[in-house]
Amino acid sequence: MQIAQRYGAKVSLSLAGRGMFLIVVKNHACLDHLIKSVGGSLIARLNANRALVVMTLPSYLGLRASSEVSFIGPVNVDQQRLAAVLGAYQAPS
Repeated sequence: MQIAQRYGAKVSLSLAGRGMFLIVVKNHACLDHLIKSVGGSLIARLNANRALVVMTLPSYLGLRASSEVSFIGPVNVDQQRLAAVLGAYQAPS
């Protein structure tokens, strides 16, 4: 029995389309360049070194090997909740 089956998880891996990823870089100056270099889109900058980005799976796999990246991993979020949170951050106070 695989771990996913044991816990009732659904695992899906597809090369088509785009996904959301958390990226943490070693040097904050390279974050925008790395995202643009793979055709990614910045969704939310969490701090100088961390961001949520949308990119293709091949782009993600390519960045995993980058010496500039401390961590990169897929993120699965409730899109309605994310929109509400981002809207709250962007709303004037």
